[in-house]
Amino acid sequence: MRHLYILALLLFTVMVSSCKKNNSDLHFDEEEVITVTGIASNYSIITLKGNYVTINPAVSSNMDSDFEYFWGIYETNVANGTTPRLDTITKTKDLNYEVKLGAKDWVLVFRATNKKTGYSKYMNATLSVGTEFTNGWYVLKDDGSQTDLDFFPTQQSIVPGSPRENIFSALNGRKLAGKATILNFYEDYKIVTPVGAANARSLFLVSDQDISTVDVSTLKEIRGFSSLFVEEPAVKKPAVVTCQIFTAFYAINDGQLHSILNVTANNGRFGGRKLKDNQNTPYNLSKYHLIYTTPYFFDETSCSFVSAAGGSNYLTPVVDDAVTDLPSNNNNKKMVYMGLKTQSPFVGYAIFQDKTNPATKTLSTITPNLTKFKIVNENLLATDKIYNGSNFALLFQDESLIYFSVGNQIWSRNLSNKFEQLQYTLQAGEEVTAIRHRKYTGAAPYSFNYVMVSSKIGGNYKVRMFIKSSGNLSAAPAFTLEGKGAAADALYIEPNIIGFTYPNTF
Repeated sequence: MRHLYILALLLFTVMVSSCKKNNSDLHFDEEEVITVTGIASNYSIITLKGNYVTINPAVSSNMDSDFEYFWGIYETNVANGTTPRLDTITKTKDLNYEVKLGAKDWVLVFRATNKKTGYSKYMNATLSVGTEFTNGWYVLKDDGSQTDLDFFPTQQSIVPGSPRENIFSALNGRKLAGKATILNFYEDYKIVTPVGAANARSLFLVSDQDISTVDVSTLKEIRGFSSLFVEEPAVKKPAVVTCQIFTAFYAINDGQLHSILNVTANNGRFGGRKLKDNQNTPYNLSKYHLIYTTPYFFDETSCSFVSAAGGSNYLTPVVDDAVTDLPSNNNNKKMVYMGLKTQSPFVGYAIFQDKTNPATKTLSTITPNLTKFKIVNENLLATDKIYNGSNFALLFQDESLIYFSVGNQIWSRNLSNKFEQLQYTLQAGEEVTAIRHRKYTGAAPYSFNYVMVSSKIGGNYKVRMFIKSSGNLSAAPAFTLEGKGAAADALYIEPNIIGFTYPNTF
């Protein structure tokens, strides 16, 4: 028994010694802490210019260590149903990576693994990739018969530097036919790549005779009118390209509605025209519309509102709310203007003119509730400035005001108490071509809240950027964009702008 006891004691001693040795090597009794320094949370860089992102992290452990390393990258804003793919950059500690990526946010992934313990430490950093075209103001303009794009780069603040004129035609070898209409931006328009569909940050340039969508990374055309539809329409008369959040794109051409269902895989082409009903009743949609979670359009043929679904072949009729001042169907009205005021609650405003008695005009509040429409009318007097106004623009999600022009004057009207006020007078001979409200709540010094007044004098345009206080415009613009032609629209673009930073309506 004594020998057995000694043998057992020896075995126990060996086991304890072995465990102690393993503890010394693997530190099972202490949690490993790998420390990584020298990696910032965000890096910004201009792509395709021979620029490198260089990161030299310091890595240490509280245990005996021998590290192996990994750097990888994956893209954000991938197409619906697509899983981001982590691509290997290098397996060295230090990163010296030439950036040739598309303009968007990417995620850098760093991993340090202690080969002696198998323990790993991961670090992520956002890589904000831009191009020379990624940050700046875009102005859609025309010379009366052809449309082009000017670009005003922003370097240190929202106030831009010298413009690059006619940048669309310079890079694509052509101008758009017709007069400029509207400029919209979307971050999830689909393009086809060798590995499948991908989201492209795209500008849609629309004239009254043409459409082009361009990649803001390069300003190269993705699709023109002829390739933008599954079957090219016989008549080339576009009015607008717009987007229902997370769901569908819509294009109105020659008064007919086309769509792309964007929640499923697609090749970026609009389908055939939607039918109004199963009798193929004729219709003709106005360019003015309301859209956010649901789209609403106005049929000028029947003087009726309709809705739509991206995946349907038919328009969707709307019906009246229990209480409404104006029927939503067959109301005998001409739509002078309509725009979105707020997204939540979903409220728009329209100006109607009676077809039987054109002297009768109303300023109407529109509150859709799915397929039910509530319209509250305010009769306009011939003495109201807005009665003879044009170039209307609602303050989107701000003060309860609408702006408009009367001749070379800019006026505002309070939507609550009907008070009208002269805001600014342009110089003699200057013609107002558009008014827009643009607001971006990004990081300083690139955040802004401007009422943009576009005008033309001679063969040149001016886009004045007015700061407002309680809805009143400053005495002078914060700055002015100037170029050749007549400006129809302007947008500020930078990597964090998304498709619903600005309203998609007029």
